[in-house]
Amino acid sequence: MIEDFNAENAGAIKVVVEEQTDYQAYRDKIRTLVTTGDVPDICILDGTYDVEAYTASGKFMDFAPYLADGWGKDFAEGFADPYTVDGQLCILPFESAIFPLVYNTEILAECGYDSFPTNYADMLEMFKTIKAKGYNAMGQMAGENGWSSMLWYSLIVQAIGGKEAFENGLSDPAFVQAAEILQEMYSYTFDGAISAGAGDVNGHFIDRSTAVYLNGPWWIKNFYKEDNAVDGVLLADVCDVAANPVFDGGKGAGGVVTAIQGALACAKQDDPAKEAAVVKFIKYISDPQRISEWSLDSGAMFFVKYEASPDTTVIAQKFAKIASDAKYTTLHVNGTFPTAFSTEFPAAVSALALGEIDAQGFVDQLQTAIDNAA
Repeated sequence: MIEDFNAENAGAIKVVVEEQTDYQAYRDKIRTLVTTGDVPDICILDGTYDVEAYTASGKFMDFAPYLADGWGKDFAEGFADPYTVDGQLCILPFESAIFPLVYNTEILAECGYDSFPTNYADMLEMFKTIKAKGYNAMGQMAGENGWSSMLWYSLIVQAIGGKEAFENGLSDPAFVQAAEILQEMYSYTFDGAISAGAGDVNGHFIDRSTAVYLNGPWWIKNFYKEDNAVDGVLLADVCDVAANPVFDGGKGAGGVVTAIQGALACAKQDDPAKEAAVVKFIKYISDPQRISEWSLDSGAMFFVKYEASPDTTVIAQKFAKIASDAKYTTLHVNGTFPTAFSTEFPAAVSALALGEIDAQGFVDQLQTAIDNAA
Protein backbone atom coordinates (compact mmCIF):
# COMPACT_ATOMS: atom_id res chain seq x y z
CA MET A 1 0.00 0.00 0.00
CA ILE A 2 2.86 2.37 0.78
CA GLU A 3 4.48 1.66 -2.58
CA ASP A 4 1.18 2.31 -4.36
CA PHE A 5 0.55 5.50 -2.39
CA ASN A 6 4.03 6.83 -3.16
CA ALA A 7 3.59 6.03 -6.85
CA GLU A 8 0.22 7.78 -6.99
CA ASN A 9 1.62 10.85 -5.22
CA ALA A 10 5.08 10.96 -6.84
CA GLY A 11 6.60 14.40 -6.69
CA ALA A 12 4.18 15.57 -4.00
CA ILE A 13 4.25 13.12 -1.06
CA LYS A 14 6.60 10.31 -0.12
CA VAL A 15 6.12 7.98 2.84
CA VAL A 16 9.35 6.60 4.28
CA VAL A 17 9.17 3.75 6.81
CA GLU A 18 11.66 3.25 9.61
CA GLU A 19 11.34 -0.44 10.49
CA GLN A 20 11.89 -1.61 14.05
CA THR A 21 11.38 -5.30 14.74
CA ASP A 22 12.22 -5.24 18.45
CA TYR A 23 8.89 -4.40 20.13
CA GLN A 24 10.29 -3.13 23.41
CA ALA A 25 13.02 -1.12 21.71
CA TYR A 26 10.31 0.47 19.57
CA ARG A 27 8.16 1.32 22.61
CA ASP A 28 11.16 2.85 24.38
CA LYS A 29 12.08 4.87 21.31
CA ILE A 30 8.56 6.27 20.91
CA ARG A 31 8.45 7.29 24.57
CA THR A 32 11.81 9.03 24.21
CA LEU A 33 10.73 10.86 21.06
CA VAL A 34 7.50 12.01 22.69
CA THR A 35 9.40 13.21 25.75
CA THR A 36 11.89 15.18 23.68
CA GLY A 37 9.14 16.62 21.49
CA ASP A 38 10.35 14.94 18.32
CA VAL A 39 7.15 12.97 17.63
CA PRO A 40 7.17 11.00 14.36
CA ASP A 41 4.85 12.17 11.60
CA ILE A 42 3.01 8.86 12.05
CA CYS A 43 3.59 6.17 14.63
CA ILE A 44 1.83 3.08 15.94
CA LEU A 45 1.00 2.72 19.64
CA ASP A 46 0.08 -0.60 21.21
CA GLY A 47 -1.44 0.48 24.49
CA THR A 48 1.64 1.58 26.42
CA TYR A 49 0.62 5.23 26.54
CA ASP A 50 -1.40 7.73 28.56
CA VAL A 51 -4.17 9.12 26.39
CA GLU A 52 -4.89 12.18 28.56
CA ALA A 53 -1.23 13.06 28.95
CA TYR A 54 -0.49 12.64 25.25
CA THR A 55 -3.52 14.76 24.35
CA ALA A 56 -2.65 17.47 26.86
CA SER A 57 0.96 17.62 25.64
CA GLY A 58 -0.04 19.50 22.49
CA LYS A 59 2.46 17.43 20.51
CA PHE A 60 -0.09 15.36 18.59
CA MET A 61 -2.43 16.05 15.70
CA ASP A 62 -6.18 16.07 16.37
CA PHE A 63 -8.10 13.61 14.17
CA ALA A 64 -11.55 14.77 15.37
CA PRO A 65 -12.17 17.45 12.70
CA TYR A 66 -11.36 15.02 9.90
CA LEU A 67 -13.63 12.29 11.28
CA ALA A 68 -16.42 14.83 11.71
CA ASP A 69 -16.03 15.81 8.05
CA GLY A 70 -17.38 12.46 6.83
CA TRP A 71 -14.39 10.16 7.30
CA GLY A 72 -15.84 8.90 10.58
CA LYS A 73 -18.57 7.03 8.69
CA ASP A 74 -15.95 4.45 7.71
CA PHE A 75 -15.38 3.51 11.36
CA ALA A 76 -17.36 1.55 13.93
CA GLU A 77 -19.85 3.56 15.95
CA GLY A 78 -18.35 4.98 19.14
CA PHE A 79 -14.89 3.53 18.45
CA ALA A 80 -13.13 6.76 19.44
CA ASP A 81 -15.14 7.62 22.56
CA PRO A 82 -12.67 6.20 25.13
CA TYR A 83 -9.81 8.11 23.47
CA THR A 84 -11.48 11.47 23.00
CA VAL A 85 -10.39 14.08 25.57
CA ASP A 86 -12.11 17.47 25.66
CA GLY A 87 -13.26 16.95 22.09
CA GLN A 88 -9.79 16.07 20.79
CA LEU A 89 -8.84 12.70 19.35
CA CYS A 90 -5.06 12.49 19.26
CA ILE A 91 -4.93 8.69 19.55
CA LEU A 92 -6.80 7.02 16.67
CA PRO A 93 -7.89 3.43 17.49
CA PHE A 94 -7.02 1.39 14.43
CA GLU A 95 -6.35 -2.33 14.83
CA SER A 96 -9.05 -3.97 16.91
CA ALA A 97 -10.16 -7.24 18.41
CA ILE A 98 -13.69 -8.40 19.11
CA PHE A 99 -14.82 -11.33 21.21
CA PRO A 100 -17.71 -13.35 19.77
CA LEU A 101 -18.66 -16.77 21.13
CA VAL A 102 -17.40 -19.77 19.18
CA TYR A 103 -19.32 -22.92 19.94
CA ASN A 104 -19.07 -26.63 19.15
CA THR A 105 -22.14 -27.46 17.09
CA GLU A 106 -21.83 -31.21 17.75
CA ILE A 107 -21.95 -30.75 21.52
CA LEU A 108 -24.90 -28.39 21.27
CA ALA A 109 -26.75 -30.82 18.97
CA GLU A 110 -26.14 -33.70 21.38
CA CYS A 111 -27.63 -31.53 24.12
CA GLY A 112 -30.71 -30.69 22.04
CA TYR A 113 -29.71 -27.32 20.57
CA ASP A 114 -29.59 -26.61 16.85
CA SER A 115 -28.68 -22.93 17.33
CA PHE A 116 -27.08 -20.72 19.94
CA PRO A 117 -29.46 -18.98 22.41
CA THR A 118 -30.09 -15.30 21.79
CA ASN A 119 -30.60 -14.28 25.43
CA TYR A 120 -28.71 -14.90 28.66
CA ALA A 121 -31.47 -16.74 30.50
CA ASP A 122 -31.67 -19.37 27.77
CA MET A 123 -27.88 -19.55 27.50
CA LEU A 124 -27.53 -20.27 31.20
CA GLU A 125 -30.18 -22.99 30.94
CA MET A 126 -28.22 -24.45 28.04
CA PHE A 127 -25.06 -24.36 30.15
CA LYS A 128 -26.82 -26.40 32.85
CA THR A 129 -27.88 -28.97 30.26
CA ILE A 130 -24.40 -29.18 28.76
CA LYS A 131 -22.82 -29.73 32.16
CA ALA A 132 -25.39 -32.38 33.03
CA LYS A 133 -24.46 -34.19 29.80
CA GLY A 134 -20.86 -34.44 30.98
CA TYR A 135 -19.34 -31.57 29.01
CA ASN A 136 -17.91 -28.25 30.15
CA ALA A 137 -20.23 -25.45 29.10
CA MET A 138 -17.46 -22.87 28.71
CA GLY A 139 -13.90 -22.20 29.81
CA GLN A 140 -13.14 -20.08 32.86
CA MET A 141 -9.79 -19.33 34.47
CA ALA A 142 -8.82 -17.57 37.68
CA GLY A 143 -5.15 -18.47 37.24
CA GLU A 144 -2.56 -16.42 35.34
CA ASN A 145 -4.25 -13.15 34.33
CA GLY A 146 -7.82 -14.51 34.51
CA TRP A 147 -8.18 -13.70 30.81
CA SER A 148 -11.15 -15.91 29.90
CA SER A 149 -13.13 -14.89 32.97
CA MET A 150 -12.26 -11.25 32.33
CA LEU A 151 -13.73 -11.54 28.85
CA TRP A 152 -16.85 -13.30 30.09
CA TYR A 153 -17.31 -10.64 32.76
CA SER A 154 -16.97 -7.92 30.12
CA LEU A 155 -19.60 -9.52 27.89
CA ILE A 156 -22.04 -9.97 30.77
CA VAL A 157 -21.61 -6.36 31.93
CA GLN A 158 -22.12 -5.16 28.37
CA ALA A 159 -25.28 -7.24 27.95
CA ILE A 160 -26.75 -5.93 31.21
CA GLY A 161 -25.62 -2.33 31.34
CA GLY A 162 -24.59 -1.50 27.79
CA LYS A 163 -21.99 1.14 27.04
CA GLU A 164 -23.39 3.28 29.84
CA ALA A 165 -22.17 0.85 32.51
CA PHE A 166 -18.56 1.11 31.35
CA GLU A 167 -18.84 4.90 31.34
CA ASN A 168 -20.33 4.94 34.86
CA GLY A 169 -17.61 2.75 36.35
CA LEU A 170 -17.82 0.06 39.00
CA SER A 171 -20.57 1.89 40.87
CA ASP A 172 -23.00 0.90 38.11
CA PRO A 173 -25.21 -1.96 39.37
CA ALA A 174 -24.49 -3.95 36.19
CA PHE A 175 -21.09 -4.91 37.60
CA VAL A 176 -22.55 -6.59 40.69
CA GLN A 177 -25.27 -8.33 38.69
CA ALA A 178 -22.69 -9.54 36.16
CA ALA A 179 -20.51 -10.88 38.99
CA GLU A 180 -23.44 -12.99 40.20
CA ILE A 181 -23.74 -14.55 36.75
CA LEU A 182 -19.98 -15.07 36.44
CA GLN A 183 -20.03 -16.87 39.80
CA GLU A 184 -22.83 -19.13 38.53
CA MET A 185 -20.87 -19.89 35.36
CA TYR A 186 -18.07 -21.40 37.43
CA SER A 187 -20.54 -24.21 38.24
CA TYR A 188 -20.67 -25.12 34.55
CA THR A 189 -16.98 -24.98 33.63
CA PHE A 190 -14.26 -27.62 34.03
CA ASP A 191 -12.84 -28.79 37.36
CA GLY A 192 -9.78 -26.84 38.44
CA ALA A 193 -10.75 -23.61 36.70
CA ILE A 194 -9.82 -21.60 39.80
CA SER A 195 -6.15 -22.36 39.22
CA ALA A 196 -6.37 -22.79 35.45
CA GLY A 197 -4.62 -20.77 32.78
CA ALA A 198 -5.06 -20.18 29.08
CA GLY A 199 -3.57 -23.56 28.16
CA ASP A 200 -6.28 -25.33 30.15
CA VAL A 201 -9.11 -23.31 28.60
CA ASN A 202 -7.72 -23.83 25.10
CA GLY A 203 -6.98 -27.50 25.63
CA HIS A 204 -10.46 -28.39 26.80
CA PHE A 205 -12.00 -26.76 23.75
CA ILE A 206 -9.52 -28.36 21.36
CA ASP A 207 -10.22 -31.84 22.77
CA ARG A 208 -13.99 -31.27 22.31
CA SER A 209 -14.85 -31.42 26.02
CA THR A 210 -15.91 -27.74 26.22
CA ALA A 211 -18.85 -26.36 24.26
CA VAL A 212 -18.20 -22.60 24.08
CA TYR A 213 -14.93 -20.74 23.54
CA LEU A 214 -14.25 -17.04 24.03
CA ASN A 215 -11.17 -15.27 22.71
CA GLY A 216 -10.00 -12.75 20.12
CA PRO A 217 -9.45 -13.05 16.36
CA TRP A 218 -5.79 -13.98 16.80
CA TRP A 219 -6.99 -17.47 17.81
CA ILE A 220 -8.90 -18.11 14.56
CA LYS A 221 -5.97 -19.83 12.88
CA ASN A 222 -6.03 -22.48 15.60
CA PHE A 223 -9.47 -23.65 14.50
CA TYR A 224 -7.92 -24.63 11.18
CA LYS A 225 -4.73 -26.31 12.41
CA GLU A 226 -4.30 -29.95 11.48
CA ASP A 227 -2.74 -30.50 14.91
CA ASN A 228 -6.11 -29.66 16.49
CA ALA A 229 -8.09 -32.03 14.27
CA VAL A 230 -9.76 -35.14 15.70
CA ASP A 231 -9.98 -38.16 13.39
CA GLY A 232 -9.20 -35.84 10.50
CA VAL A 233 -12.00 -33.39 11.34
CA LEU A 234 -10.80 -29.82 11.81
CA LEU A 235 -12.04 -27.94 14.84
CA ALA A 236 -13.42 -25.30 12.46
CA ASP A 237 -15.64 -27.93 10.83
CA VAL A 238 -17.62 -28.44 14.05
CA CYS A 239 -17.73 -24.78 15.12
CA ASP A 240 -19.98 -21.81 14.54
CA VAL A 241 -19.94 -18.21 15.79
CA ALA A 242 -22.52 -16.24 17.79
CA ALA A 243 -22.74 -12.66 18.97
CA ASN A 244 -23.11 -11.89 22.66
CA PRO A 245 -26.71 -12.76 23.68
CA VAL A 246 -29.00 -10.02 24.94
CA PHE A 247 -30.03 -9.74 28.57
CA ASP A 248 -33.77 -9.43 29.26
CA GLY A 249 -34.29 -5.86 30.41
CA GLY A 250 -30.65 -5.04 29.68
CA LYS A 251 -29.19 -2.14 27.74
CA GLY A 252 -26.57 -3.91 25.67
CA ALA A 253 -28.39 -4.96 22.50
CA GLY A 254 -26.32 -4.39 19.37
CA GLY A 255 -23.05 -3.70 21.18
CA VAL A 256 -19.70 -5.43 20.79
CA VAL A 257 -16.90 -5.73 23.35
CA THR A 258 -13.57 -4.81 21.81
CA ALA A 259 -9.90 -4.35 22.55
CA ILE A 260 -7.47 -2.00 20.87
CA GLN A 261 -4.50 -3.85 19.44
CA GLY A 262 -2.95 -0.80 17.84
CA ALA A 263 -3.59 2.93 17.50
CA LEU A 264 -2.18 5.61 15.23
CA ALA A 265 -0.74 8.91 16.44
CA CYS A 266 0.71 11.76 14.40
CA ALA A 267 2.92 14.72 15.23
CA LYS A 268 1.18 18.06 15.30
CA GLN A 269 2.22 19.86 12.13
CA ASP A 270 2.98 23.56 11.69
CA ASP A 271 2.74 23.22 7.93
CA PRO A 272 -0.89 22.72 6.73
CA ALA A 273 0.35 20.98 3.58
CA LYS A 274 2.31 18.47 5.66
CA GLU A 275 -0.74 17.79 7.83
CA ALA A 276 -2.88 17.31 4.73
CA ALA A 277 -0.33 14.81 3.39
CA VAL A 278 -0.37 12.81 6.63
CA VAL A 279 -4.16 12.70 6.68
CA LYS A 280 -4.28 11.71 3.01
CA PHE A 281 -2.02 8.75 3.68
CA ILE A 282 -3.96 7.54 6.72
CA LYS A 283 -7.24 7.83 4.82
CA TYR A 284 -5.61 5.88 1.98
CA ILE A 285 -4.57 2.92 4.12
CA SER A 286 -7.86 2.93 6.05
CA ASP A 287 -10.01 2.70 2.92
CA PRO A 288 -12.45 -0.20 3.59
CA GLN A 289 -11.35 -2.17 0.52
CA ARG A 290 -7.68 -1.86 1.44
CA ILE A 291 -8.50 -2.80 5.02
CA SER A 292 -10.24 -5.94 3.73
CA GLU A 293 -7.06 -6.88 1.85
CA TRP A 294 -4.93 -6.03 4.88
CA SER A 295 -7.08 -8.23 7.11
CA LEU A 296 -6.85 -11.11 4.64
CA ASP A 297 -3.08 -10.83 4.50
CA SER A 298 -2.45 -10.44 8.23
CA GLY A 299 -5.43 -11.94 10.04
CA ALA A 300 -5.88 -8.66 11.92
CA MET A 301 -9.18 -6.85 12.49
CA PHE A 302 -9.77 -3.12 12.35
CA PHE A 303 -12.14 -0.45 13.64
CA VAL A 304 -12.82 0.47 10.02
CA LYS A 305 -16.08 -1.08 8.79
CA TYR A 306 -15.24 -3.49 6.00
CA GLU A 307 -16.46 -6.67 4.37
CA ALA A 308 -14.20 -9.63 4.91
CA SER A 309 -12.60 -11.00 1.78
CA PRO A 310 -14.32 -14.15 0.46
CA ASP A 311 -10.84 -15.65 0.38
CA THR A 312 -10.51 -15.58 4.16
CA THR A 313 -11.74 -18.30 6.49
CA VAL A 314 -15.44 -18.73 7.26
CA ILE A 315 -14.88 -18.03 10.96
CA ALA A 316 -12.92 -14.86 10.19
CA GLN A 317 -15.74 -13.71 7.91
CA LYS A 318 -18.26 -14.24 10.70
CA PHE A 319 -16.09 -12.28 13.15
CA ALA A 320 -15.90 -9.42 10.64
CA LYS A 321 -19.67 -9.49 10.07
CA ILE A 322 -20.37 -9.18 13.80
CA ALA A 323 -17.93 -6.27 14.02
CA SER A 324 -19.44 -4.55 10.99
CA ASP A 325 -23.02 -4.95 12.28
CA ALA A 326 -22.23 -3.49 15.72
CA LYS A 327 -24.28 -0.47 16.73
CA TYR A 328 -21.59 0.54 19.21
CA THR A 329 -18.35 -0.75 20.70
CA THR A 330 -16.93 -0.70 24.19
CA LEU A 331 -13.57 -1.81 25.54
CA HIS A 332 -13.37 -4.88 27.78
CA VAL A 333 -13.01 -4.19 31.50
CA ASN A 334 -9.21 -4.48 31.49
CA GLY A 335 -9.10 -1.80 28.81
CA THR A 336 -11.68 0.37 30.57
CA PHE A 337 -10.19 0.55 34.05
CA PRO A 338 -6.69 1.35 35.39
CA THR A 339 -4.00 -1.32 35.50
CA ALA A 340 -4.79 -2.03 39.15
CA PHE A 341 -8.07 -3.59 38.00
CA SER A 342 -6.42 -6.19 35.75
CA THR A 343 -3.76 -6.88 38.39
CA GLU A 344 -6.37 -7.58 41.06
CA PHE A 345 -8.88 -9.41 38.86
CA PRO A 346 -7.47 -12.98 39.14
CA ALA A 347 -7.47 -12.88 42.96
CA ALA A 348 -10.94 -11.35 43.05
CA VAL A 349 -12.47 -13.86 40.65
CA SER A 350 -10.81 -16.72 42.50
CA ALA A 351 -12.38 -15.56 45.78
CA LEU A 352 -15.72 -15.14 44.01
CA ALA A 353 -15.63 -18.64 42.51
CA LEU A 354 -14.67 -20.17 45.88
CA GLY A 355 -17.54 -18.37 47.60
CA GLU A 356 -15.18 -16.43 49.87
CA ILE A 357 -16.82 -13.19 48.74
CA ASP A 358 -20.16 -12.40 47.15
CA ALA A 359 -20.77 -10.36 44.00
CA GLN A 360 -20.72 -7.06 45.87
CA GLY A 361 -17.51 -8.07 47.62
CA PHE A 362 -15.97 -8.91 44.24
CA VAL A 363 -16.70 -5.44 42.87
CA ASP A 364 -15.58 -3.82 46.14
CA GLN A 365 -12.26 -5.68 45.99
CA LEU A 366 -11.61 -4.40 42.48
CA GLN A 367 -12.58 -0.85 43.38
CA THR A 368 -10.36 -0.90 46.47
CA ALA A 369 -7.41 -2.00 44.34
CA ILE A 370 -8.00 0.93 41.99
CA ASP A 371 -8.38 3.39 44.87
CA ASN A 372 -5.22 2.17 46.61
CA ALA A 373 -3.18 2.53 43.43
CA ALA A 374 -4.36 6.07 42.75
